[in-house]
Formats: sequence, C-alpha cells, structure tokens
Amino acid sequence: MDHCVFSTSGAATMRRMSAAKVPLSSRSHIESLDAGLSSVNGAREVITQIRSRQLVTKLILGHNELGDDGCETLFRFLHSPQGRGYPVAEISLNSNGIGDRGLLAISEYLKDNVTLKELFLQNNAFAGEPEVVAAFVEALNTSRLETLSLTTNQALGDTFAAQFFPVLDALFLREIQLSVMGLTYHSAPHIIEYLSSSRCRLSTLRVNGNRLGIRGGRGIVRALQRHNFTLTKLEMYANGIADADASSETTGSDDDGAGTMMWSDKQKELDRLLTRNMHLKRATGREALSLLRYARAVLLRPSNDGTGTGASACMALVPSRSPMDSLLSAIAAPYVLSPPEPAFPFQRLPTELQLHTLSFLAPTLSSAQRIRIYTYAASPSTLPPLLPTLFSRENVPDLSTMPLGGIGVGVGMLLRKRVGVSSRAGFGALDGKDGEGAASRKDEERARWLTLMRCNAFELEEDGMWSPILDGNI
Repeated sequence: MDHCVFSTSGAATMRRMSAAKVPLSSRSHIESLDAGLSSVNGAREVITQIRSRQLVTKLILGHNELGDDGCETLFRFLHSPQGRGYPVAEISLNSNGIGDRGLLAISEYLKDNVTLKELFLQNNAFAGEPEVVAAFVEALNTSRLETLSLTTNQALGDTFAAQFFPVLDALFLREIQLSVMGLTYHSAPHIIEYLSSSRCRLSTLRVNGNRLGIRGGRGIVRALQRHNFTLTKLEMYANGIADADASSETTGSDDDGAGTMMWSDKQKELDRLLTRNMHLKRATGREALSLLRYARAVLLRPSNDGTGTGASACMALVPSRSPMDSLLSAIAAPYVLSPPEPAFPFQRLPTELQLHTLSFLAPTLSSAQRIRIYTYAASPSTLPPLLPTLFSRENVPDLSTMPLGGIGVGVGMLLRKRVGVSSRAGFGALDGKDGEGAASRKDEERARWLTLMRCNAFELEEDGMWSPILDGNI
C-alpha cells in the first residue's frame, strides 16, 4: 500500500513539474489541426476551450469542417463583448469549407479590430459575390491586420481581383498571399494600379501558380521600378512568364515579341529593385527615428503657465519629501523647479529656418514625412506616460503558474508593461526571457510609430519621379 501511495504521489509530482515547464505563451494557443471539428458543434468546442483560458492569442483550426454555420457561430462569439476580451493575434482557418456567409462573419469581427495580425483562409469555398468582397475589404481597411492569405481559393479568380485591389487601402497590411487563385493577365492591371498607388504599403506579395503571363509580369516589374518603394519581397513563380508562347497575350500592344524576351533579365532587374527598396526602407526608418530625437528637443516648447513668461517656473512630478504624506501624494507631489536657462539661440530663428535646418538630418525623407514627424514631435500629447499601466486582461498572469507564498518576479515585470504593446510580447518575463521581451517590445513600438508616420518605406515627393539612373547608385 505504501508503495502504491508513493508511486501515485510521485506521478502527480512529475505531472506538475512537466506542466510547469510549459511556457505561458504557448498555453495561450489553441491548436486543433485536423481535429474533426464540424459545423456548429465543432465551433462550440472551440468556444469552450477559449472560455477555459484567461488568455488566447492564437486559434489554429485548419483542416476541419466548420463550414459557414460553424464559422458564423465562432465569430459571433469572438465579436461579442466576452470574446473581444481575448486579444487573438492569429487565426488560421485553412481547408474548412467556408463560403461567403462565413466570410461575412469574419468581416464583422475584422472591422475596427486592433489585435488580429494574421489571418489564414487558404483553400476554402468562397464564391466572391460583389457585396461580400466589398464588406471584406471595408473591414480589412479599418483593421490592423498585417498578413492575409487567400491562397488556393481558385473560385475567386479575376473577378475577385477586379473588386479587391481598386478599393484596398489598409494602412497596416504588410503581406498578401494570392497564390494558385486562378488569376490571369486580366488581373494584372488591377495589381499594377494598386502597387503604383500610395494605398499600397505591402512589403511582401506572393502570386505564385497563377497565369499572369509575360505582359502581367513585365507590367508589375515596371510598376516597381517607377512607383513602388514598399515591396521587398515579390514572388511570381509558375505564372507562364517565361513561356515562349506567352507573346500571344500581347498581340497588338506595345509588348509585341515579349514572349521571346529572356525573363532571366527581368528577374535580375526585379531583384535589384527589391534590394533598392530594402535599402531605402532602412535608410528612411533610421533617419525618421533620428529626426524625431532632434525635432523633439527643438520643437517641443513648455506650455505657458499663466505668468506671461512662458516657462519661468515648471512643475514636475517628484516623490514627496515628507514621510507623513499619504501614498498617493508621494506618487505625484508637485514641486516647483528653479527658472530654466535662457532659450537655446537656435529656437529664436524663424520656424521655417528651423525646419529647413532639421531637414538636413533626414535627406531621404519626403517633405510630407518630415512634416508628420515635426507635428508629432511638437505635441506634448505624444510624450510617453510617466506611470505604469495597471492590470488588464492582456497581462493578467495565469495564477496556476505562480509559486506558493507570493507573487513571482515575473508579475512585477508584467505590471510595468507599456500601453499598446502586443500581448504576445508580454510573456518574456515569465518564460525567463525578459531581456528578449523588452527588446521585442521596443522594436514593436518603433515599427508601430514608423507605420503611423508612414515612414516605414521610402516616399517620393508628390511631383517627383524615380529615374532608372538612380537604381545604379543604390
């Protein structure tokens, strides 16, 4: 009997030890690949799993049979007040037999969504009715989605491209996957127009396994050369571009004989253009961050305190020196500082001269990009908060992982989590990777700021035109 008791307790101890080794970040993932989830009942199983957890950031539900009914049930819950409390950042629903009704339900959830970053909808049953596509693009434009995959939805084809690209204007969208979609050279003008417009902020476009042909391929490369500076990765493999008989597409156009052209030369040109865009992207981001640092120091002025001297006396939040003060007064007791030194002589120059001088710190940026940074730097409302953020659903730790007798150090790290940081980046402290987590959060904040300033890619002046001669200087 004693031996049995010892074995049982030992097994329980081993289970607890193995559970403790599971990172909290992975416990926020629900992965049910090919799990036999079907229709409404399958969706309810997923909802039950979500409700049983304090935090869910990933839903990986590929290769099931949720269909339209299951998709509507799942996204009705995710769109509810309770479902919105879960900061889901990635949803994968590939190969689930979802049609247009399900896509409408996804669109409702996607509208104004600030947490979802990746959406994978490969190999479903979308028909692409005009009103459905319009609702989907409208929702996409208001979201912060970064990656969208519609690969192997061959029923969409050229009709979808004609409805999708002309109205696509998603500020945060960085990657679109449209491989094996049944796209032909009829879709190429819509893709080219989008890539040439200021609405395009993509860094990656994948259109492999279609039939864009030589005309479409050359047009896309030409659009990159003249107008697009955001793309750093473009895949057009298996599109019939190098086929000798593709010249039949271009009969009667200015591309006569294009089928005999060596596509390898165009591929080399494409590689050079993508390298150019990457170089300019890095230079733009680096100069934007540097310009903000100096513009903040020069353009941010103290507010008038009512004395007529502008900043003759400043107020700062410092701990109270009296030990008898309450805790709240110790956190934020006003303290009058001595009058500041006379203003920096540079600030006495006319504003136009100050801005012109600052522009030499960021020669790669366009005038519009610099103006956005100047406006941001001059506003006190854009300064970071002084006090930490308290608990929210995004950063409440799983109490089952806490040691007995008190709260671990990791919770203190979570308490100091900055506003707006992705919940996925907040687990570093609990996983023993607090250094990595801090660096990741800082990179995310910088990337988000560059996106808001539209400085995450090179931007031509409004009346500017890129010369092919400049490509040799990159």
